[in-house]
Amino acid sequence: MSSNAQPRGPLDGREIQAQSLHLSGLPSGRLINLRAPASAAAVDQAMHKLLGCARPTQPNTLATGQAGRILWLGPDEWLIELADAGEVSESAIEFALVHTGATLCEVGAGLARVRIEGSQARWLLGAGSPLPSDSAAMAPGGCAQTRLAHASIIVVAESTDVLTVLVRRSMAGYLWHWFEQAVARLEPPRPVAS
Repeated sequence: MSSNAQPRGPLDGREIQAQSLHLSGLPSGRLINLRAPASAAAVDQAMHKLLGCARPTQPNTLATGQAGRILWLGPDEWLIELADAGEVSESAIEFALVHTGATLCEVGAGLARVRIEGSQARWLLGAGSPLPSDSAAMAPGGCAQTRLAHASIIVVAESTDVLTVLVRRSMAGYLWHWFEQAVARLEPPRPVAS
């Protein structure tokens, strides 16, 4: 696994500003995919010791600790998101889980992150996703794997008006273009100069 250096994301520095929306591209983040049996107590003990939280057991929820958070992706799959300035490294997690039967895969460099803020954040997601904005997964502190337009995404409901979207790096440009077009539909038409 790599060092604590945070990789640049393909959307770093990009922004879209509308009356009721603000989108910003974020750095890729320090993300690790974790596969393990849900009943593996040694995995939860190691995660709690390193991050300050164990794996969430309820679908579409996340657990937050002082050094990062863990998103539930499936019955035996989680996404570990290490704090940007945290002391915990990917190699420390790998070392702590070496004898637990868990498998790890660093995925941070392969994912782009977008922050969507504003009163129309859920409208924007709903414009291209089958995930209902009032589903339990979209309650603050929830997360889900779904589709947005033609891209597979992970969405995290940070709060009522703030969402974080993770998408494969290869689809980041496509999804950003989709966001631009969807946001343009919110803006009032500009008068044409005669």
